[in-house]
Amino acid sequence: MRTKKLHTILLLLFALMLGQAARSQGRIVINEYMPWTLNGCGATSEFVELLNFGPGPMDIGGYVLTDGDFAVTIPLNTIVPAGGYYVISGQSIINAPCANIDSTIHAQLNWNTCGCTSGPIPTTGDGFFTDGGSANEQVVLLDRRRRVVDAVIRSLPAEPSSPITAYTSDGTTFIFNLDQMNIDYEVLGMSAGRGNSFARKLDGDCGWVKDPQQSANATNNTPSVTSDISYDFSYVNTMDCNAARGSIQVYVRTSNYATYFPMSYTLAYDVNGDGQFGLDDQYSTDRDSTAPDIYLTGLAAGHYRITVESRLGCSLKSFEFKILSCLPVLPVQLIYFRSTASPAYQLEWLLNDRSEFGNLVLERSAPGGKFTTEKIFLPFEGGGRSVFRLRPGTEHDHFRLKMIRSDGSFVYSPIVMAPGAASNGVKAWPNPARDQVSLRLPSADARQLPYRIYSLKGEIVAQGVFSLTQGVNTVVIPVATLPLGLYQLAAQGEQPICIRFVKS
Repeated sequence: MRTKKLHTILLLLFALMLGQAARSQGRIVINEYMPWTLNGCGATSEFVELLNFGPGPMDIGGYVLTDGDFAVTIPLNTIVPAGGYYVISGQSIINAPCANIDSTIHAQLNWNTCGCTSGPIPTTGDGFFTDGGSANEQVVLLDRRRRVVDAVIRSLPAEPSSPITAYTSDGTTFIFNLDQMNIDYEVLGMSAGRGNSFARKLDGDCGWVKDPQQSANATNNTPSVTSDISYDFSYVNTMDCNAARGSIQVYVRTSNYATYFPMSYTLAYDVNGDGQFGLDDQYSTDRDSTAPDIYLTGLAAGHYRITVESRLGCSLKSFEFKILSCLPVLPVQLIYFRSTASPAYQLEWLLNDRSEFGNLVLERSAPGGKFTTEKIFLPFEGGGRSVFRLRPGTEHDHFRLKMIRSDGSFVYSPIVMAPGAASNGVKAWPNPARDQVSLRLPSADARQLPYRIYSLKGEIVAQGVFSLTQGVNTVVIPVATLPLGLYQLAAQGEQPICIRFVKS
């Protein structure tokens, strides 16, 4: 049996990494560049297109673009949104067909007018890049700490470089020489052609093409060109239900996993719930060395975006998803609530924070009956972990915790059965289902219970209301019209209900 490494992402981890967010919000790559322009376009229509693949925005102020002879420092507070392009060129407006074969391009940074270069860049002749099909011109992007963000080259060995005096983001200068740096280039393996840009096969891909249809500041999906790697996203658990938190899988499809693994990823969490991933949201990064997939578990309810990349720093792909909440927000975090038969019949529970906690009430119910108070615990009684020994006559009952906030509001834990108790909980059958799903729903009294059915994308695909009577109810949900797939039924009554079923 293959053992799979689990990457647990909890909100605590997000909070700890908040101070590092600016360094891990997005992934900037050199996505396309034009080293030898068309006749009639002139050397100033050369361009370099940067792409932020996400998952969040990136502040690239102070980054340095260089070819080994000149350096261009990007101005402070330059924010590139996730999925956004940033075009650097020798002119502000590049008319068609010099950068886009069918449209005019407005460059975000003009290296001839920005006052941000290491020296005057020629406007005639070779310009920024060395012309000619055999020129081994390199293109390197450095971050504010002079670390290599991305580096591409037509072929090795690279053209000789010289010491360059570049500006920093605070207006001072520093000197660097590409020949003295250990740079792992992406080697394109093709000669330059006049009017042909070098572009990634797909945005963020590891493969490159010599593209006659330049696409500065636009998606570069060259017709009939495919990548050597693809990804499938799927939910493992769509809901955050106490111990069973949300989890996802990104499956990698390739013929050579050794080329691309270990995979890295950046996970964005929409902290303020505004539906956007901004500078104030939380980001974490990690690595998965075990092919063929990336598996994340321990995801709290909320809105996420994940961007994955291969060990080569390319083959980028982003997925946006939501983990649904099964329970209301608790005044405390219930680590566990369980029953044991050894060394004695007893209940155990552990709370990790009770600062906003009023009282804790242990409630008991005989099968099919109403819950009644068994014992009231004070907020700090037991030091977090609590043990309640069952008395004779309660061994076959059901228990739950009623957690009361200081303002008087409350929420229930999941129901726990004492050792040896017969299940009186929710049950669904058949599973997989074709036309309908039958549910067994116990209820302490007669009530109307609204429910919703969610797809794997978190979309509501069906909803309705159960009419329950006191005792154990059997209800039927029609599912014949639902597409094939995995679904989650959720209902929030006195006790939360979360059921997964497959439509086959």
